[in-house]
Amino acid sequence: MSLYLSVIIVSAAGEKGKEAAQPLNLFLDITSNRLADEVDMNQKRRLNVAGVPVVVGGKRQNGDAAPSVAAGVTGSHKFELGNNMSLKPSGVVSRTHIDGDGILSSGRFGGDAAFQYQEGGSGLLLRPSLYATMQRDVLERMDYALEGKLWQEIGRGVDLTATLGQSWRVSELLYTDNRESTYGWLGVKIDLFDKSALELAYGFNTTDGPLPSQYRFSQGPGVTAHLVLAPGWRIDSSYKLTTTERGYTDQYADARRHDLRHLLKLRSDWQISTTTGAEWHISAGYDYDRTLTDAPVTTPANHIASMNFGLNF
Repeated sequence: MSLYLSVIIVSAAGEKGKEAAQPLNLFLDITSNRLADEVDMNQKRRLNVAGVPVVVGGKRQNGDAAPSVAAGVTGSHKFELGNNMSLKPSGVVSRTHIDGDGILSSGRFGGDAAFQYQEGGSGLLLRPSLYATMQRDVLERMDYALEGKLWQEIGRGVDLTATLGQSWRVSELLYTDNRESTYGWLGVKIDLFDKSALELAYGFNTTDGPLPSQYRFSQGPGVTAHLVLAPGWRIDSSYKLTTTERGYTDQYADARRHDLRHLLKLRSDWQISTTTGAEWHISAGYDYDRTLTDAPVTTPANHIASMNFGLNF
């Protein structure tokens, strides 16, 4: 079970409305399952206890894991710089203790800064980031990244978006853990009826390291649909087809492998209160994941289905 406390930071004078408050999330996890690397506050349930926003949630992972405790703080704040410019820094500081692995056995700190220019239907975003990971109070690795995003309205209800990024992982303990990645995608978003939308995209990702087996090059198209079929009822779906070439260099041609991955996701959410007045909703999901490969070991297709009933309070 996880307990998260959110403390609201009031922004500079002159700002009004909901955007004037930026959350600073203090978190404490006590669990017998492994913790996620990131704290995603959007997937938690927010309650109002004596005027204080409290977020309650839990995470589970298959397999046995030692009891652990994690504590830290995440937060962000947006500064309006004028002339259609803004700056939004975000950061995290966390420490984790795993039973039997020493006091303060790991830690993570760092953040990113998003510089954005937007005018009308055009915009440019640059986001550098830096994160450090500790193991037993010793620096394990540094992660650097630089991402750029450009978007342009090319017609009524039609937007074009291009993203390009580069990341580096520098290990202080093992040279073979070093990584360098380049990624990007080009997408078109088309507005449909009643806040529905269709997105078409093509992306690539290449990763390389000191060993030939660490080489990866993936690319492929994807389509995403957001459909609002009735008041309070929406369906989200996506399909990606990805081809991957891995473990290959000119010196090690016999290690070459190819993968072809199909990934389908379907989500449906019905806020029943919008039509019946009942304070609950139903959500359902289905995932299909199949990878075809010429590697000696193949994996079967994965089918995951779920249905949830939620009570609003």
